[in-house]
Amino acid sequence: MGDEIQGHRADAAGETADPLTIEPAPGDGHHDLRDRDDLAALIEAFYTRAFADPLIGPIFTDVAKMDLAHHLPIMCDFWESVLFDAGTYRRNALALHVALDARHPLTESHFDRWLVLWRQTVDDGFTGEVADRAKVQGERIAASIRRRLAGGTGSAYETITTRERLEADGTIDG
Repeated sequence: MGDEIQGHRADAAGETADPLTIEPAPGDGHHDLRDRDDLAALIEAFYTRAFADPLIGPIFTDVAKMDLAHHLPIMCDFWESVLFDAGTYRRNALALHVALDARHPLTESHFDRWLVLWRQTVDDGFTGEVADRAKVQGERIAASIRRRLAGGTGSAYETITTRERLEADGTIDG
């Protein structure tokens, strides 16, 4: 990934690129997400923005101490599995967020900001059916993790009997 400053790519002059812009894919302007290379461009642009964001940036840089060069292939595996059914992600995303939440509580405003940045980054670089699905899946995943961190199930369709069972076995508080 060349010259980087805390996960930010430097341009040819050594200056850190503006984290709030993403260049469209070379040659054809905006197009749909097609492959892992497109995902890598999207994810790198997203995390560049997220690292620079005053609300969620410190969570990535100071709390998680995320190394973008290390994290990028993992996130490509995740999104490639989510969007292209590749089956390349074999980690537990929830466990990572639970551990992070224990170190720095993740609030609704953190999830909301993540979603704003995710949608903006997708829209700035890509357009089409898969790009739309990336935004929808981002919303679903964020909502599921948020519900799980709050002690509920990951499902948006939690039933009363499910909640009663979880309360009875001590999994969640009533």
